[in-house]
Amino acid sequence: MKLSLLLMVFGVLQSAASVYSQTWRISLNEKEMSIREVLKQIEDKSEFRFFYEEKRLNVDEKVVIDLKNNTIEEALTKLFNSQNIDYKILDNNFIVLKPIGESGKSSLELFQQQQKSVSGKVTDSSGLPLPGVSILIKGTATGTITNSDGDYSFQNIPENTTLQFSFIGMKIQEVSVGTKTKIDVSLEDENFGIDEVVVIGYGTTQKKNLIGAVDQINAGVLEDRPVSNTVQALQGASANLVIQQRSMNPNDNSMNINIRGISTMNNNDPLVVIDGLIAEMESLNKINPSDIDNISVLKDAGSAAIYGSRSSNGVILVTTKKGSKNNKPVIRLNTMAGIQDPKLLYAPVKGYENALLKNQALINGGSSPIFSPQQIRDLQANGDGEWFLDGILQKGLQQNYSASMSGGNENSTYMISAGYYNQESNFVGNYGAERFNFRTNLVNEYGKLKVSALMAYSRSIQNAPNSNAGTLIVDGGRIPNYFNYKMKAENGHYLTNDVLSEFNPLGMLKAGGYQKKDDDNFNGSLNLELELMKGLTAKGLVGLDLSANHRFIRSLEVPFYASETATVPSSFANSSRNTEDYNEKKYILNTQFLLNYDRTFNSAHNVSGMLGVSNESYTRQANEIKKKYTDRDLGLPESDTELDPTSYNTPAQTQERSISSLFGRAGYNYMGKYYGEVSFRYDGSSKFAKDYRWGFFPSLSAGWRLSEEKFMENYKEKVGDLKIRGSYGVLGNQNVDDYSYFTTYSVYTNSYGFNNGTVSGTGFSFGNSELQWEQSANFNIGVDAVFMESKLYASLDYFNKVTTNILLTPVVPTVFGGAVAKENAGEMKNQGWEATIGYRAKAGDFKHNVSLNIADSKNEVINFGGNERIDPSDQMSKIIREGNPFGSYFGFKTDGYFNNYEEIANSALPVGATVQPGDVKYQDYFEDGVIDEKDRQILGNAFPRYTFGLNYNLEWKGFDLGLLIQGVGKRDMFLRGELVEPFHSNYSYVIYTHQLDYWTPTNLDARWPRLSSPGSASNTNNYQKSSDVYIFNAAYLRLKNIQIGYTLPTQLTSQVGIKKLRVNVNAQNLFTLSNVSFIDPESSEFGNNMGGVGGTGANSGRNYPTLKYYGFGLDLEF
Repeated sequence: MKLSLLLMVFGVLQSAASVYSQTWRISLNEKEMSIREVLKQIEDKSEFRFFYEEKRLNVDEKVVIDLKNNTIEEALTKLFNSQNIDYKILDNNFIVLKPIGESGKSSLELFQQQQKSVSGKVTDSSGLPLPGVSILIKGTATGTITNSDGDYSFQNIPENTTLQFSFIGMKIQEVSVGTKTKIDVSLEDENFGIDEVVVIGYGTTQKKNLIGAVDQINAGVLEDRPVSNTVQALQGASANLVIQQRSMNPNDNSMNINIRGISTMNNNDPLVVIDGLIAEMESLNKINPSDIDNISVLKDAGSAAIYGSRSSNGVILVTTKKGSKNNKPVIRLNTMAGIQDPKLLYAPVKGYENALLKNQALINGGSSPIFSPQQIRDLQANGDGEWFLDGILQKGLQQNYSASMSGGNENSTYMISAGYYNQESNFVGNYGAERFNFRTNLVNEYGKLKVSALMAYSRSIQNAPNSNAGTLIVDGGRIPNYFNYKMKAENGHYLTNDVLSEFNPLGMLKAGGYQKKDDDNFNGSLNLELELMKGLTAKGLVGLDLSANHRFIRSLEVPFYASETATVPSSFANSSRNTEDYNEKKYILNTQFLLNYDRTFNSAHNVSGMLGVSNESYTRQANEIKKKYTDRDLGLPESDTELDPTSYNTPAQTQERSISSLFGRAGYNYMGKYYGEVSFRYDGSSKFAKDYRWGFFPSLSAGWRLSEEKFMENYKEKVGDLKIRGSYGVLGNQNVDDYSYFTTYSVYTNSYGFNNGTVSGTGFSFGNSELQWEQSANFNIGVDAVFMESKLYASLDYFNKVTTNILLTPVVPTVFGGAVAKENAGEMKNQGWEATIGYRAKAGDFKHNVSLNIADSKNEVINFGGNERIDPSDQMSKIIREGNPFGSYFGFKTDGYFNNYEEIANSALPVGATVQPGDVKYQDYFEDGVIDEKDRQILGNAFPRYTFGLNYNLEWKGFDLGLLIQGVGKRDMFLRGELVEPFHSNYSYVIYTHQLDYWTPTNLDARWPRLSSPGSASNTNNYQKSSDVYIFNAAYLRLKNIQIGYTLPTQLTSQVGIKKLRVNVNAQNLFTLSNVSFIDPESSEFGNNMGGVGGTGANSGRNYPTLKYYGFGLDLEF
């Protein structure tokens, strides 16, 4: 639809008819053709329309016509040379014919009598005026655009005219003029219309012509969401777009983003492209979500191969908002404010109960109890003290403000925006995050030349505690809520206790120092586009992305006291008083030149093509200065200040790389029915040695719109559009360290083993000059369908991806003495499916819109050199084994608990184990009568499967309701630590309420084994083995967002100069359904790119708690 609107707008901006009549040319050679047929040929090939009275003219007379590049006047003069016909060309490209010399009323007079003026207003379905709507006299290029109030008018148009109303995202409407002088129109949304324009790599296409697997997420999904960044707003928005939030910490915002699963054993991040320029993943979170117009997710080879060596994990295309032509300035103000409440999902048992159970665990382990009956009575009599974790967490205020102004005239458009985001920390103390955004998008046209300029700036500031958030949370949560345990005395001293003898989380937050990060990012681009001839344009672009990141850390010394009456500290935290200063600068320069061609011949054959070249260079420089024993107050050097040997300067941390590319695409479609397209990219990257530097990545796509076939005519009312599409191609992955083909050396200093003296040495890392691109062969087949007059739509895809030449590090003996180079040795398969279905209905004042997406992917290691790799990580092992999913959990499967000694005597036991009734029983998988390493099995996998998102929107008389439900159907969570093991070995002092269902002789079907103390035989058996004791079902369904809004009637707001005023209330993470109740099931074990051996370790729950949000918003438009 956007493409058709663009054509309409260009038509409006054409020269006056007198100029058009002088520039338009026609060639036609016919010996036997009627005047009527000649006139029809001219109308079909031009914007001219003829008016005449048939009873007064003989237009069926045959003529000989020979036109060679003639103007309209020359053509008509030749046509009527021997005829008794005269003509007059009017200002709106209408041509009136009449007999020569005839007296009385002429055709022109009759035509003029039939002309009239028409005016009206265009609104949306809720009655709000729509500025910028294109209104065209059907069959011509004559038209107008509604003003800022949605009003329009036409002067002197014929009665038999049909007006065509169109607007981006709305259904096209046609209205016959007839005798009407006022025509008001209400346009309906066309969110999934087949004429919708979809952004693809280096271009756009209409949805009906799309033959790749592409999802487009429009601005409405991102607006009015209380999120701290763009990635958070994308959860549940697209099938197989998997997003996991590793931490709710606003000073972190660690997110995993993945398209269609795990396809490599290395980095699985998708490629990010913002306004045509390739960007880093972190750039997504620097954009103000209110500035985004749409986001396209390219999933298959047909759509992604144009990005070649970096597209194997999919591509995310971000397009920011622009102004609109012939539109008065539109000012929009948006504000959101709300409270984020840290929701703790676990809690300690009462203080006295904790002491009783601690005694029981010690007794079960063969030790003496540590709490006397009197101590337990005192704990019960005095009640509970404040749990330390409650004492260091607080509610935080989140604020988000955006302002924009957009508009344009006949030759230019503009959009200027600014945004401010502020998030208070949920830790006590003066911490939080801020982000400032500014953006301009300017477009100017000078005849056939279009110049676009974009500039964006963002600044983010984060103030965070100097202590790790996970450490603060775990240490705060491990403290029993005994009445005599306090974090701070009345005199202000920070206290220690039996559990935390050298640490106090409140003291670290309030007085232990801080980490301040301030990052600046600027990106700009200049785009020149020149129309060389009809259908052919040339485009040149240069873009620059600059980042300056700074981090300053102060570690302040904190004294801790053993009691409220103590006058001398018992210990100090941060006694080394570190001060660190880190600076990083990054530069990305991108240049592109493209030729685009798009023509339709004989109204049937559409030919399109694109050819381009580009170069991208990247430079990073960094330095970090670390000092110890700095001034306690100012952090300045003193006489005893030392320079930390891990400091480094810029030359040692300079990275430079470059990639040059040739790319292209050619497409053909016949009658909007049969489609074919090929694309390619030829990349050369400095990451590889000369002989392996270049890679070729092609793709082939085809499509068939069955709905355009004659045999479907009888089903047209029920099946509006039906299309089958498929693609195959080879994509690449160059996520390897820079210059890995070189052997590198590094100098180090270590202590000598005999006299503890320092000795310098040189280490080395071997290079591999034969490293090549990872290659991914990607097959996709899909079906798109629209039913019931566009009320119901559906899309279904199946994909199969095989990745070869995966970069792996060979396993060598530890005595090798150096780091081994990676080699292209691995192979993986990843296959899956995805489905999207939506329904929209309107009944009276009610308007419903619901969409559901669901998807699954499953990977398999095909080739690992015939070997397997087992990596122990926290009480759990992960394995790479051919025939199994990558990074699967590996260990012992349990078979309940031993209930008596007879059962123990008749069962296989771990070697050397002493077990008791209530201890874990393991499966003898090898059936050899003993539990050992041969009995380990695949226990599960961390990657989420059966992901889904449900969006529902309801509108009624100015009220609106929006719901987003998001979740995962299957996922295995590896969880360890105190949330699994009561009286966990690190501190061994606390048990939580969810752990009370433990085994006893009267509770044989318990969730947890019997209580035991760290170091005991039972504890070793139950918790010190890689087993499914630590594996939990992390499937969940979450009401991610609910929003209720009301838009005031324009009759009221217009009286005070406001076009639109909408208020709303909003809630985030309102409730969750899950089998695991004591931890957020969304918490992920994966690292930041879902690479490595399936993740980075266990999920101990030591991250920021789930944040519930309650707030309100206000949208204003002037």
